[in-house]
Amino acid sequence: MDDFVKRSIAIRGDITCPIAVAAEVLSDQWAVIVLRDIAFFNQRTFGAILDNSNEKIPRPTLAKRLKRLCDIGLLSARGDVGHAQRKIYSLTEPALGLLPIMVGMAEWSLSQENFKAQKFEFLKDLYSPKSQAMAELIDELRITHAIE
Repeated sequence: MDDFVKRSIAIRGDITCPIAVAAEVLSDQWAVIVLRDIAFFNQRTFGAILDNSNEKIPRPTLAKRLKRLCDIGLLSARGDVGHAQRKIYSLTEPALGLLPIMVGMAEWSLSQENFKAQKFEFLKDLYSPKSQAMAELIDELRITHAIE
């Protein structure tokens, strides 16, 4: 993807505040859910994400989000040697940097009495951004997603 497209997706108008730029990337519910499903549940194909999402993401929405996440450099896609029309999505290094933020979002939602978030046991060891479990998860994902 060329730099113009990447800049136009990440920065709209005069948005230069780093919080606003992060909000532009993360404010879409479906983008965060797609990243979650790939990172934490190893759903790396369109069909796997579609079939296993509890949130029931619509097919056209999933296609748009996968394309956008690839366009802004959070995912990469490669062909599947076992199936000519299937793509396998991989997290990029910038996406790995979002994992502690996403886990922090989960921790925050669990701390709020007004929300009905379900606890997931596998997240509890990841809550500290400097946790050994988080570092090990990111290292494992670097290998399984072949991030260079």
